[in-house]
Amino acid sequence: MSNVQLTTWLLIMYHWCLDTPVSQLREICDISMVTAIQMYQYLRDACTWKLQQNPILLGGAGPVMPNVVEIDESCFSHKPKVRTMNITGSVLMFCHVQHHRGRAPREPVWVFGMVDVSHQPALGYMQVVQQRDAATLLPIIQQHLHPGTTVHSDEWRAYNHVVHLPPVAGHRTVNHSLHFVDPATGVHTQHIESYWNRVKSKLKRMKGCHRHMLPSYLDQFMWNERYGTSHAQAFHSLKRHISQWYPLP
Repeated sequence: MSNVQLTTWLLIMYHWCLDTPVSQLREICDISMVTAIQMYQYLRDACTWKLQQNPILLGGAGPVMPNVVEIDESCFSHKPKVRTMNITGSVLMFCHVQHHRGRAPREPVWVFGMVDVSHQPALGYMQVVQQRDAATLLPIIQQHLHPGTTVHSDEWRAYNHVVHLPPVAGHRTVNHSLHFVDPATGVHTQHIESYWNRVKSKLKRMKGCHRHMLPSYLDQFMWNERYGTSHAQAFHSLKRHISQWYPLP
């Protein structure tokens, strides 16, 4: 990548902001597939760096009443298509990423998510998790909430002690085995279900991604929500954040 000219770099950044597939990028910029993949990964790494510098906090007390954050976990399962591509001795597999239905996938990847419903559309935070127990999920919830937040969730047992977390003002649940929306309280998790659909739809348009790349794609999605809601904003934000990541001496 060090041999790539600045004008080519800017062109690659522009097409990354347009979500141009790497297969098209290699032809547009006259670079190898390996270089195209590496450069797109570098740009996602810039997103990760920015999110680490400015950790995501959701919810809060709100001007009138506590803001609501919905929480949930979702299975990103891998279903390989027949077509594969061999790159530098390893296989990059194009996969569908979808909700877990029916028979369990061989290698499920679980993602925990949170969305602040005070924004339209809801703003979120996502993280790949190895386990879905309280010991794993409660610290994530605590780390990414402003004080005074009301949390809505289903009745997954890992959430039993959410109400005891310091930033949480209240915790309300809906029993999904009975209702999508609780008829008595109106509590639901439809915003985060919609959020999962948005994330997975984007991955599906890409024909999926390899599981080890999933965290960086989730970071890119969260970065776009905050810094790249339009192609132009994404391009300007990307240039600014890379210059902050690697400032000139």
